[in-house]
Amino acid sequence: MVTHALNLIDISLEYPDGESSLKALDAVDLVVGRGEFLSLVGPSGSGKSSLLAVAATLVKPTSGLVVIDGQDVSALKDAERTALRRDKVGIIFQQPNLLPSLTAVEQLLIRDHLRGKAVHEALGKAHELLKIVGLAASANKRPHQLSGGQRQRVNVARALMGSPTVLLVDEPTAALDHERSESIVRLLRRITDEFSTATVMVTHDTEFLPLTDSVTTMRDGRISPAALPSALPN
Repeated sequence: MVTHALNLIDISLEYPDGESSLKALDAVDLVVGRGEFLSLVGPSGSGKSSLLAVAATLVKPTSGLVVIDGQDVSALKDAERTALRRDKVGIIFQQPNLLPSLTAVEQLLIRDHLRGKAVHEALGKAHELLKIVGLAASANKRPHQLSGGQRQRVNVARALMGSPTVLLVDEPTAALDHERSESIVRLLRRITDEFSTATVMVTHDTEFLPLTDSVTTMRDGRISPAALPSALPN
């Protein structure tokens, strides 16, 4: 029996809206396997951010099941859900939100410190991840000494500190120019392949969709598969 890394089953999410309710997600089904890179596109307000929040276990759906690495999240207590998110889910936000006083390597170490690991246990892994994202020489630089693309690479490396099964990425290229944007998406492609993560990327940059394995479109809280554009040159 195949266990999918991320499985959203008949997910609905409603928010109070005055005397009625607003349906942000409407009977959504989504399956993403290990080593699969899925891009999620759609207009503003279509439900993309809500889907990521539910998949990240940050928001409980009104109905439906969220299954991560074979584990039904709805069956977990709050503390167990937090532990699962910490250990199984990597989140890459649109803005890196790096702490200004910490160096690049310290940004990664604090992630493991919050998970109860000693610094000496995490230091080697932090340096290895910075090497993977092309920042080995910048490990001791602080955010103001890094370019926007480099800060986003620190953001990527930080998300990998917990060896996540699922990697959720929200508009990683929104604040970057074309060259840096392509390098970030290519990096996510390589990480998905090398770490066998189930990667879901919300993006408005349709130019880079050929670097992903599949495209899903959201509109009015529903999803539908979309054709993948022609491949980019290597």
